[in-house]
Amino acid sequence: MDQIVRFQKYFFLTTGFLLGSLIPLFGNAFNFILIVFMFVQIGMNRKEVLANLRQERKYLWTMIIFLGYFSLHTMIVLLKGNPVAEPSYGTFEILILNFILVPVYVTTFRSWLTPELLRRFLTYFCIGCFCINVYIFFALTGTKLFSDPVGTLNLIYNTRFGENRFVLGDKFWLEIQALMLAVSALISYFLIIKERQNGKKIMFIFLFLALLVFLSFTVTKSAIIGFLAGFFVLNIYLFKRSWVKVRYKLATVILIVLCGFVLLDNVAMYKARMQEVREEIENVRRGEFSGGTIVPRVAFIRESFKHFDEFGLWGLGVSTKHRIKAWFDASDMNIARYKNVGNIFLQYWVTGGIPGLAFVLFLFVAPVYRMIRKKKISYLIIGILLPFFAVSNTCVTLSWANSRLFMLLFLAMFCFYGDLFARLEEFSEDEPAFDKSSI
Repeated sequence: MDQIVRFQKYFFLTTGFLLGSLIPLFGNAFNFILIVFMFVQIGMNRKEVLANLRQERKYLWTMIIFLGYFSLHTMIVLLKGNPVAEPSYGTFEILILNFILVPVYVTTFRSWLTPELLRRFLTYFCIGCFCINVYIFFALTGTKLFSDPVGTLNLIYNTRFGENRFVLGDKFWLEIQALMLAVSALISYFLIIKERQNGKKIMFIFLFLALLVFLSFTVTKSAIIGFLAGFFVLNIYLFKRSWVKVRYKLATVILIVLCGFVLLDNVAMYKARMQEVREEIENVRRGEFSGGTIVPRVAFIRESFKHFDEFGLWGLGVSTKHRIKAWFDASDMNIARYKNVGNIFLQYWVTGGIPGLAFVLFLFVAPVYRMIRKKKISYLIIGILLPFFAVSNTCVTLSWANSRLFMLLFLAMFCFYGDLFARLEEFSEDEPAFDKSSI
């Protein structure tokens, strides 16, 4: 049994690294690894797995009920005849793998997950995110950074880190990349303060600054705003909990970060983006829909609500994708060419009607509700939820299969183990170091 638990812990830590690097590219493939892993778990320790599932049955039943509703909705559409779109492979299979398999996997952590093991998981996630972005950077620029650093950085900013691109053979959406960078930067910032060993503290400072620079390359406003909001929340926690000498160090870090953003604001691409935003705001006020930043997102909302009678109560179900495309193609707001704009809350409303909207709100509210009910508030969870929420208002994060796995795993961990995140934030300086022999 000890060997099984040890393997679970190593698999958990490996998942942390992959979650920051390859899972957002090959999330569907990882689903099948999880299936095999879960069958092994059930075969070796069935009673414990079932006990864990019973403990989180309300969360899991919410997932099952929504998928049951979506299935029933599809059957009704098919029985009516002449459906806009028929179900195909991936309509239900991928949803079940994400919305059922991922939280079921997360329930298996209960008997052995500790705050220190959680901290290592978060560390590996940050390292994974750093590694994939280093790869992307040099895949885009080669070795030009060493021969022409100024020109290379200008290229990266002007192309917004290569924008939506293929990485290792799969599409990597810019918004998801920026979201991961914002989350990993917040985690590494938190780990800077909590780390007692100077060597590791230096590593986390390096990770934080590097991830922050990578985030600036994306020039993605929603992720940057989400990061700043989460950064503000973490600083509230740190000033409430830390000693005076740590406050001086914290003030220095904050000053460095603020100076960094001031310096980044002088980059021509940032100036151009800010001017673009101002012009688009004025265009929207005048009723003109031209631009590629705010305008397509506002247009998406307006165009969707023009067809409110089609989806307002029960949603469009399996035909959502095709109906939205038809709306966009027929729109006079020139938004048919945009593939990655939207709002996940409105998207699930269009898909599942009122139940769909309630479902996606549940995913975000459940962790906060549990923290309040148990009176164990985790500032780190709140800090990470803020970029999740900000980016989900500008693109369809929970509709893309690969990014959906990344978000659902974190959201389930926040809900099931919020008390462990809170305990992680309460570590004292005299607490014994983590014993690596325990895994």
